[in-house]
Amino acid sequence: MSLSENKQNKNEFGGLWTVEKLEILETYARQFLKVFKNKSSAKLLYFDGFAGSGEISHINNGIYNTIEGSTKRILDINEPRSFNIYYFVEKNKPLADSLQEMINRDYQSKKAYVVSKDCNEKLRDLAIFLNSAKGKHYKVLAFIDPKGMQLKWESLEALKGLNIDLWILNPTSGCNRLLKTNGNISTEWKNRLKLFLGIKEDEIMDYFYKPSSQQNLFGFSEIEKERDSIQKLHELYATRIKQNIFKYVTEPKVLRDSKGRILFHFFMATNNDIALRIGNSVVNPKFTKI
Repeated sequence: MSLSENKQNKNEFGGLWTVEKLEILETYARQFLKVFKNKSSAKLLYFDGFAGSGEISHINNGIYNTIEGSTKRILDINEPRSFNIYYFVEKNKPLADSLQEMINRDYQSKKAYVVSKDCNEKLRDLAIFLNSAKGKHYKVLAFIDPKGMQLKWESLEALKGLNIDLWILNPTSGCNRLLKTNGNISTEWKNRLKLFLGIKEDEIMDYFYKPSSQQNLFGFSEIEKERDSIQKLHELYATRIKQNIFKYVTEPKVLRDSKGRILFHFFMATNNDIALRIGNSVVNPKFTKI
């Protein structure tokens, strides 16, 4: 297989923030499983909505290599116990096929499923399952890691009241680019914002814009974008999740690029107060002097 073909069958490395995100997820997964260490009867399900291929391509100083993606990191956890079921969703067929090949080769003992479908569809299916007689016995750790604004608000709403610890990568920087400085947002972008945030157009404009302190040539006040709109995007999103879907949300881990610019807010939503405490400790670990 050529280098280009090999890269096409793997997710691409985004930066150091990629590793930071994966380490948070893995650390929490280990703590999650530790809680059920002596509860062998507890049924645990891991759900990944944008699973990728299991490996991430990384070129460093012209040298091509790979690092472990979220799926491989989670499948590798065997102590103190494993999940009973792994459900991986990856819409990109070549990536899904690569993941299935890896599972068939290296994780034959794990009860793992790979489906090449849209995450929103499978989240709604997950909600239906968890509301069923069989599904009520499962506790779920879920990871939603979209490249952009693919996650729809209505899909999150389907999870209301369910026994899920849900880690979400909130694409605040990408979402912010749709909020034009002068408020002149295209209809297409407004629709994307409405689907993602779950609010109406006038609510978007009221929240992110204010009357301009300057006047145009005709003396009429114009609107201007609020400062710290990236932070406001996360505050709105997380607050609405807490008010409408889950009882709790953790503090976010702010993920930045190599120049210090904010890319994402990474956080967890849950209905369990113990999970909340563990999640916050993973996002912001406290270091003690030795």
